[in-house]
Amino acid sequence: MKPKVAWLSPLPPQHSGIANYSYWLVKGLRPYVDIDLYNDGPDLNEGLKDEFAVYPLSAFQSRRHQYAETIYHLGNNILFHKDIYKLAWNFPATIVLHDYNLSAFLHDAFYLKSDWRLYEEALVSGNGHSGDKKASGFIPRLRRHGGTVPMSDAIVHRNRKVVVHHRWLKDQFAGADHVNVIPHFAKLNHEPAAAQVEAFKQRFQIDHKQFVVTCLGFINTNKLPQLQVEVATRLLAQGYPVHLLFAGETAPEVKRFQAEIESSELRENITFTGYLDEVDYFAALFSSDVVINLRKPSMGEASGTLMHALAAGKPAIVSDINQYREFPDRVCWKLAHDEHEAQLLYEYLVVLLSNRNVRKAISANALDYAETVLALDRVIPHWLRLISGFSAADSADKRR
Repeated sequence: MKPKVAWLSPLPPQHSGIANYSYWLVKGLRPYVDIDLYNDGPDLNEGLKDEFAVYPLSAFQSRRHQYAETIYHLGNNILFHKDIYKLAWNFPATIVLHDYNLSAFLHDAFYLKSDWRLYEEALVSGNGHSGDKKASGFIPRLRRHGGTVPMSDAIVHRNRKVVVHHRWLKDQFAGADHVNVIPHFAKLNHEPAAAQVEAFKQRFQIDHKQFVVTCLGFINTNKLPQLQVEVATRLLAQGYPVHLLFAGETAPEVKRFQAEIESSELRENITFTGYLDEVDYFAALFSSDVVINLRKPSMGEASGTLMHALAAGKPAIVSDINQYREFPDRVCWKLAHDEHEAQLLYEYLVVLLSNRNVRKAISANALDYAETVLALDRVIPHWLRLISGFSAADSADKRR
C-alpha cells in the first residue's frame, strides 16, 4: 500500500515559484505515494486534475485523519499561504519552509488583520517559549530593523518535521533534529525552440549583437534593480553592447524606477518585460548570456529562478550571503554586498562579456551541477525517506 499524503500548497496556474516546485514534485512522487492535493486556486493544471484528487483547503480539517502524512508548504505570499499557515499551526505535521524570514508575511496576514493570537505566538525565542514582548510593543522595533527578525521559529518548533532546502537554514534553528535538508531541484518546465527565442528577442528589440544580462522573476527591491542599472549604464557608456533584461512582473515599489528608465535614453538597452507566461519566461532565460540573481536582504529563500538558470546552463551571479554560499564558486560567481559591490559586478560582467571560454566553462559546470546534485530523480528519494522511511528502489521491489 502506498502511504496516503495530504499536500497543501499553491499549484499551477497560480503565479508562484512554490506552485511550480510542487507541480513537479508531486508528479515525481506519484508512483510511490498516494497524494491528495489541497488548494483554493482557480482551475488547476490539467496534468494535476487528471492524476490527483483535489480538495479545497476548507475540507482538510474534516479529512485530516485519513492521512499517514500531511505536508504544508509555507512561503511569503499572503494570498497563497495564509490559510495553509493557520492549518499548520492548528494541526501540526510536516512543513516545507521555503522562506526563512516570515516577518513581513505574518505582519500582513495576521497583525494587520487583527489576528493577534497567531502573530504573538510567532514572536518566540529559539527554544519555542513565548517571548516577553507583545505585538503592540514589538511592531515598532520590527519596523526599525526592517524585518530582520525572521519569526519562523514558532511554526518550526510546533511541527513534527520540517523541510528546508539549504544547510544554512537548518543551522538557524536551535535543537533542529527534526529539520531535514532536501535540496531544491533544478528542472526546466519548457525548453523553447529557436524560433520562440527569436520571436521573443524581436518583440523586445534585443539585437543579436547584444550581450543579454537577465534578472528573472518578480522584480522587487531585494533583487537590487538600481545596482544592476548603474552597472549596465557604466558598461554602455564604455561601448559594451549590453542589454539588461528584467524578465518578470515589476513590484509596486519598483514601478516608478521602471518609468524613469523607460522615459530615458536607456530604454533602448534596458527592458522591463512585465509578467511573462511560461513560454516567454523560458524564452527570456534562453535569450540570456548571464543571469543575475541577487538578494539584499535575503529572506533565506531557495530561488526557483536560479534553479532554472543552472538547468539551462547559464552563468549566474548570486549574492555572497547565507544559503547562496552553498553553491560552488565554479557554478555561481558571488557578489559581496559592500561598498565595492558595483565595481565587482562591473568586473564580473566585463570578464563574462569579453571571454567566451569562461562563459562556456561556467555553463558546463552549471549543467553538471544541475544534472547531478540537483536532479529531480536525486531529490525524490530524500522525500520518500522523509514520508515513510523507504526509497524508490524499495518501493519498486515491493511492487514486483
